[in-house]
Amino acid sequence: MLHSVKIANIASKKLIMNENSLDRSSTDNLLALNIDKDTWIYTYGSSKLQQVRSFGYECNDRYLQERLKAEYPGFRINRASVSKKLDFPPLYAIKESLKWNDAYVAKQYSHGEVIAIDNYLGKYQIIKKTTKPWYLIYKNILTIDENDPKEVAFYIMLIIIITSPIVGIIILK
Repeated sequence: MLHSVKIANIASKKLIMNENSLDRSSTDNLLALNIDKDTWIYTYGSSKLQQVRSFGYECNDRYLQERLKAEYPGFRINRASVSKKLDFPPLYAIKESLKWNDAYVAKQYSHGEVIAIDNYLGKYQIIKKTTKPWYLIYKNILTIDENDPKEVAFYIMLIIIITSPIVGIIILK
């Protein structure tokens, strides 16, 4: 039973990745290579990073920044408290998390729902803020509380202001 659930999860990940036509072929090669810091810097790092490293400096922060940007675009190192996996995340966040291997939806106090991946380079948690679909952002704007007379009056005035130029043009014709 557990094996069939894992197979279903893998199949759903592949389906969603195909639906979104996610082109990660260039970053998959980077992720597949379990290479040390110096090899990565001299193979994929910027010329500035390579130059500074050649003078014997550690360059940990810059290396981490460049590697994260190359392998997981849009993610950042979670320097706050560790994000905990959500018990019941929204569907849009689940779909977004399926784009990445070993990712899950977590909650952070300051960022809301985030996509989190643990043990990046063996010790970091990386996160990416989820993006709400536009129809969920505007859902609260488009709903009117009929029991609140101030809100009803506001929307009536808004409708009058928007439609009055249109009505004026129609009358003048």
